[in-house]
Amino acid sequence: MTILRRALRDRRNALLWWMLGLAVLNLFTLAFYPTVRGQQDFDELVQQMPEALRAMFGMEDGVSLSSAPGYLWARLFSSLLTVLLVIYGIAGGAGLVGGSEEDGTLELILANPVSRAAVAFQRFLALLVLLAALTLFAAVTLVLMALPFSALEGVDAGGLGVAFAGLFGLASLHASVAFAGGAIAGRRGPGLAAGTVLAAGGFLAQGLLAAAGAPAWVRNLNPWHWYLERNLLAFGPRWEAVVPALALAALPVAAGIAVFRRRDLR
Repeated sequence: MTILRRALRDRRNALLWWMLGLAVLNLFTLAFYPTVRGQQDFDELVQQMPEALRAMFGMEDGVSLSSAPGYLWARLFSSLLTVLLVIYGIAGGAGLVGGSEEDGTLELILANPVSRAAVAFQRFLALLVLLAALTLFAAVTLVLMALPFSALEGVDAGGLGVAFAGLFGLASLHASVAFAGGAIAGRRGPGLAAGTVLAAGGFLAQGLLAAAGAPAWVRNLNPWHWYLERNLLAFGPRWEAVVPALALAALPVAAGIAVFRRRDLR
């Protein structure tokens, strides 16, 4: 697993900066919670928002935005934290093969006695390890930092764990699409475009389809709906928030590797 170890070493410094950013995000989010805890004005404000906007950010009837489950779900899990991890996955996935090929560094690796499939697979596996480490770090810092602010009152422990697992699954799916785009095209741009279209389109569709009263089978076509359908912190874990995204992520990876093995390098 030489390629895997090298990929991890090359990205460890960037990972530390991402960890620092997530720690700061968690700290500021949690530090603001005491100012909104128990404030009914926030709930009244939420009720005045368009239904599409409330659905997009995971604001549900029966879950107060001034409670810990409502606040953390709206501020982190259905917005900033999820978006950041998805961005990390897309940027990393697009550069694994397409970015390296575009930079002219991939040929140096392939000059060694190693197959294209092994290079692509081990590099993507390294990205999954980095994503898992980043997600675990975000989970640990959130739990530890939440204690002084009593920001986990009423939060379902199992739901919290599944929420982070779902974050990893959603980010992995977008990373796999970006990886496939880069591996098939041989450039970073198509990978970034594929992952970004899926992320932006899915996030917007989550709110618009809910507001339009779209049938359940239509909304279930959207990976963001699998994760954001219900507030996991308030209602507990759901397997649909984790398993489908992780299972589906294997398909773009397999397609990207299959095409990459047979095409000419740029």
